[in-house]
Amino acid sequence: MKQLFTILSVVLFSTTGLAQAYNSPESIEFDYAHNRWLIANNSGNNILARSSVTGVVTVFATCTGGPHGIEIVNDTLYVNAGADIKMFNLNTAAAIDSISMGALFLNGLTHDNTYLYSTDFNAFKVYRINIATRAFSVFVPATGGTAKPNGILYDAPNNRCVIVCWGASAPIKAMDITTGAITTIITSTLGNCDGITQDLAGNFYISSWTGNKITRYTSTFTSPTTVVTGLSNPAEIFYNTLTDTLGNCNSGPTNNTTYHYFGAATAVYESEKNKLKLSVFPNPIGKSAEIKYETSVVGKVSIQLFDVTGQLINTISDENQSAGKHAVMFDKYGLSSGNYFLKVSTLSGVETKKIVISE
Repeated sequence: MKQLFTILSVVLFSTTGLAQAYNSPESIEFDYAHNRWLIANNSGNNILARSSVTGVVTVFATCTGGPHGIEIVNDTLYVNAGADIKMFNLNTAAAIDSISMGALFLNGLTHDNTYLYSTDFNAFKVYRINIATRAFSVFVPATGGTAKPNGILYDAPNNRCVIVCWGASAPIKAMDITTGAITTIITSTLGNCDGITQDLAGNFYISSWTGNKITRYTSTFTSPTTVVTGLSNPAEIFYNTLTDTLGNCNSGPTNNTTYHYFGAATAVYESEKNKLKLSVFPNPIGKSAEIKYETSVVGKVSIQLFDVTGQLINTISDENQSAGKHAVMFDKYGLSSGNYFLKVSTLSGVETKKIVISE
């Protein structure tokens, strides 16, 4: 996968001032369509919403059963809650349905285009749930060994899910999504791994209670590097590809969420607004539009288009440019109507803008 950026530093921004809203947060995911973080608040028996703009935390929905893993699929939020998977409308927060799995303790949750995959921490199993029909089955009867399956992430390029495990020297496992076969990728030096996420460059990030840290691996699970320390029982994590920000749940004594920015070296914000004076006209886009921006330094400029799930759709431009004002024409050819995000990354800043493709 093409290297799109270099991680220069990590700057920590914490919502400690809002910690009274949290009660053992367990899982976090960015809702690109509504520009907010959603957080499974385990002991609070609810789902929280944190505005990406203001940092204000509100209750998104009540969710009994001790919510753990959460996953957004189209307009639905799926939540692991004890033995059940509960569903909420992402736009209205209304409860949709609940799937009684008969599991012991559903923990990690991920999905591909057809199925949800949920780890049963206590039973050492992985369930597969058809998104369209909601039919489910035990896809993996036992993940092998004594390590309990915890966080799980769909890895499309390798046709697998990657599972991180609880225990000392915790193994990182691969699950073939066609056969359900489990293999060990590596036996890590980490202990009690909880969450896993991935950036656009293909790097994997893993949270571990032992050491209270986040470790980054390359796409081939080599060169482990500690990138965040000083956490408090870090649980599930999620990488926001639009702002290069990793969200983390501290389920331990600090009882909060933290956000770690992997963009420009001096950045302390989740996103840098208006720094590039980014504009798109017209918007909505009928056929084509002009993208305008301004950069203060000479260097590489990347213009990328993402869908509302944060998946990279197209790299519009990736080249060295002079300082000053620039304009690039964008043609919607081949794109379906709907909402997208445009991201412009330069050495002087990063800015994103929501655009609408019309018929």
